[in-house]
Amino acid sequence: MMTTLEKEYGDALYSLAQDENCLDEALEGLTLAVAAFRENPGYLTLIQNPALVKEERLELLGKAFAGIHPYVLNFLKLLCERSALSLTAGALEEYRILLYAQRGILPVEAVSAVPLTEEQQKALTDKLAAKTGKTILLENSIDPTLLGGVKLRYEGKELDGTAAGRLSALRRSLTQA
Repeated sequence: MMTTLEKEYGDALYSLAQDENCLDEALEGLTLAVAAFRENPGYLTLIQNPALVKEERLELLGKAFAGIHPYVLNFLKLLCERSALSLTAGALEEYRILLYAQRGILPVEAVSAVPLTEEQQKALTDKLAAKTGKTILLENSIDPTLLGGVKLRYEGKELDGTAAGRLSALRRSLTQA
């Protein structure tokens, strides 16, 4: 769950990137930063250490992310100054939500017991696109505990088309009759 502060920071960066027509570049830079922080949690701890002088922390950040878009680098420096670099992942999530909404993209997670074939993914994507009127960004994750079928998650909803989900729905309908 995203915090209000993460939403505000993500929205602020998105608004700036939209105004300056660099949405994709900012997304790429922010994604790179979040991945780097996840892969190197020690670096995040170091860069937020108050024992380091602020200028040193900002310089380290500048050197580490010299190749990313200047707006994203400045955004990271601002978060660093406020000891809020831990909010970067949530800000990225909000940024993506806003970007996808603007572009009519719907991210969907399809959970299945085994990987979906290309044909299954295309059929599912086509059906969801026709239903929602959006471009579908499908991600297939595997849950070997599922007996069969597919569970879809998008826009905070979960559609359970698994065997266990169908049996549970049948059980509910029979007990309510």
